[in-house]
Amino acid sequence: MKIYGINNYNIFNRQPNFTERPKGEKIQEMQDTCNEAFKYLGIENRAIILHGSCFPSSGPDIGVGSPYSEPAKDLIKEFKMYGFNAIQLGPSGEISSFDISPYASKVYAKNPLFIDAKKLTKPEYAEILSNETFDNITDLNRVKGQNYNQANFLEAFENMDIALEEAYTTFKQKLRDKDPAAIALNKEFSQFKEKSSDWLVKDGIFKVLSKMNGTDDFKEWENQLDADLILRLNKGDRVAVKRYNQIVNRSKDKIEKNSFTQFLIDKQIRENKEFRDENNFTYINDLLVGCSKADVWANREAFLDGYAIGCKYGGKENRPQAWDLPVLNPKRLFKQDGSLDVAGEFLKKKLLSALEYCETVRIDHAMGLVDPWIYETNSLYTSNGVVRSIKGDYISNMPHIDPDGNYRNIIEKIVLPTLEEKGVKTGDVVWEDLGDRTAVFNEIYYNKFHLPGIKQLEWDKGESAQYQDTSLISSHDSPPTRMMNLGAWDKEYLVGYLMADPAKRDEQAQFRQTINTNPLELIKAKFVDLFRSSKNIQMSFADFFAIDKRYNVPGEMNNTNWKLRMNNHYMDTYYKNLSSENPTAPNIPELLAKAVQAKVDMAVAKKNDKNPQEANELRERLNNEARPLISHLQELAALLKKPEPVEELDLVA
Repeated sequence: MKIYGINNYNIFNRQPNFTERPKGEKIQEMQDTCNEAFKYLGIENRAIILHGSCFPSSGPDIGVGSPYSEPAKDLIKEFKMYGFNAIQLGPSGEISSFDISPYASKVYAKNPLFIDAKKLTKPEYAEILSNETFDNITDLNRVKGQNYNQANFLEAFENMDIALEEAYTTFKQKLRDKDPAAIALNKEFSQFKEKSSDWLVKDGIFKVLSKMNGTDDFKEWENQLDADLILRLNKGDRVAVKRYNQIVNRSKDKIEKNSFTQFLIDKQIRENKEFRDENNFTYINDLLVGCSKADVWANREAFLDGYAIGCKYGGKENRPQAWDLPVLNPKRLFKQDGSLDVAGEFLKKKLLSALEYCETVRIDHAMGLVDPWIYETNSLYTSNGVVRSIKGDYISNMPHIDPDGNYRNIIEKIVLPTLEEKGVKTGDVVWEDLGDRTAVFNEIYYNKFHLPGIKQLEWDKGESAQYQDTSLISSHDSPPTRMMNLGAWDKEYLVGYLMADPAKRDEQAQFRQTINTNPLELIKAKFVDLFRSSKNIQMSFADFFAIDKRYNVPGEMNNTNWKLRMNNHYMDTYYKNLSSENPTAPNIPELLAKAVQAKVDMAVAKKNDKNPQEANELRERLNNEARPLISHLQELAALLKKPEPVEELDLVA
């Protein structure tokens, strides 16, 4: 019999190809042209917001995505083709089954769920995982008829535990058998343990004690000595030393297995970094304002007991938000001589850890590094998810907590010097300044250091963005663009900003009518606004792939937060959307063509305000200069809208 399929696709394993996507030389042509347009627009850093667990798979996986897998490399190439040069990750630290939020992750220990288990079956990993076990713990995870997937954290934890148990056992056996590949792997392992010695064993001990007590909240542990173990150990307490050695000796194999797990993820992160360096592609790590309970347990002197970071507004009924994030102890940030004390050292190491394998960072909740709103943990009372009673204030209003105003010096004495030490420019950092701001914060952050921020165009306008700001429409914490209240957008601003040339009055009228009556065209205009904003832009993966699901609803406990994920056939889904009658996914070259023309029109409009005669000359010159680029972008945009010819495939019935 004959059926109709798509050329170069195994129709039993792949979704069909729907559009005449770039192939061969067209891939480089698309990339070069989009890059040229972004350069013309002055946009240097173009990132997709995509947290680690949201990455896709090209086949079986354990239940969550990984930014360090082989499919991640394929995805990077796809984003590069459209001119994007970065991915904004979430925090990369290890999470627990007690709390899957990446913003409750560890500072030093990386997330083992991001280990690409398939690689463990390969010779370069001494084949420490069998193909049979890999097949048993993985699933193709197909989702039919949807342009998204859902991560399964519950299964992922179980699957990875099985994989890592076998991998570690096999590794030890192969070492005993003097297997050359295992010996080579062990050499790398030894080097990792040496460089990570200040936190690695303590992390293993914490896991042992958490399992023993059934919780990672050390304040609920039955044995107070275990809860205070590292605190007392640092003070030379002999009882603590004895208990520490007892745990290490009794649980040596469990601690070593945890160290080996951390080595494996570290190795894969390094390998991914090498690939990204070769491809000139950036990962932006997320420097979470808080940290895990494991980090507090191991660094008790660095934190303020009895207090947590929250937010004065923005919770349900606009009540305070109780984030339950630890507060660095202001009195232990700096020593009398100005050098870093234990809290300052912890923050510096935290930033260095975030930058170890990523080229830059996102500073989560910058207010938290200047003037956080903190509350007494024993004062919190909630009802139906609403904070009904809480005792808190900004730390600048609490001289008994921060008598020397040390929090005001964190950016100057810790953050900026550390960035400089790592060669990271402040203008390439994503500074998250959204939300509540105090006079103290404004004075230090904006007036003293002139630091950039985030312009979220759901509420802001692209023209208001400063050059080094980061502009975006939706983020990991907001609904995707199509789920926003489009009626609240200022359409007259879009008309005036994106079609500013006074000679285009007829086109302006048509544009006004279009965006007032067609929501899809309004969203297109907003993306053009994004491309006309600042040096740094970001687009959420939900927007890129036109997904109508939220990744996270801040301040809300539900069973869908943090689980949204790309499907396995993400580019087929994308191209199918683009070639449909009413595409909702962004056609990047089309948007860039409009943005380039909008920049030309704005330059003409500004000149016209001063000298109409010179404006006519400028109009002709700039349009002539931009026309080849705009035409090329329009040709590529048309290519993406064009359905691909379907070829006959002969199959034996």
